[in-house]
Amino acid sequence: MITNDYIDEMATYARWQNDNVYLCCEEIGPEERKRDRGMFFGSIHNTLDHICVVNRSILTFLNGTLPERNAPGYAVWPDWDELKSVRVEQDDLLSIGAREWTETWLAGKTTKRDPQGDDLPAIPRWVMVVQLFNHQTHHRSQVTSALHSFGIDYGATDIPWRPGAGYFAG
Repeated sequence: MITNDYIDEMATYARWQNDNVYLCCEEIGPEERKRDRGMFFGSIHNTLDHICVVNRSILTFLNGTLPERNAPGYAVWPDWDELKSVRVEQDDLLSIGAREWTETWLAGKTTKRDPQGDDLPAIPRWVMVVQLFNHQTHHRSQVTSALHSFGIDYGATDIPWRPGAGYFAG
């Protein structure tokens, strides 16, 4: 079982990493962000869009609502500024969750029956929160690999060295 401290640490870490990725992506411009690079979701933009789509789905599921289905291969937020805004809103929601999600709520299971007939499994909410953070990390690494091909130094990714962590304060 995870704690609010875990969620707070991961939400702060995710925001730091997302800020870094999006800042680096600003450097390459819209044409390069949208160029098909043979990544699983084609482009850097589509990969970042996918992260936000899955974040939205998990956050919706955590609240007991069936996530919206999206056709694969198309960007829900094709506009860069809108995608950036959605990402910041989601980072904010995770920071709020770190303060508001109780251990009892996290331990509870959430299930919904799909109106089209798919039964969703009963999954503890804390598992879905961990999945959300893990999923972001997985796909951010695909983006940072693509950025590396531009010679862009993405910087540190280690949790203890994030700005403001204070683990090494003397």
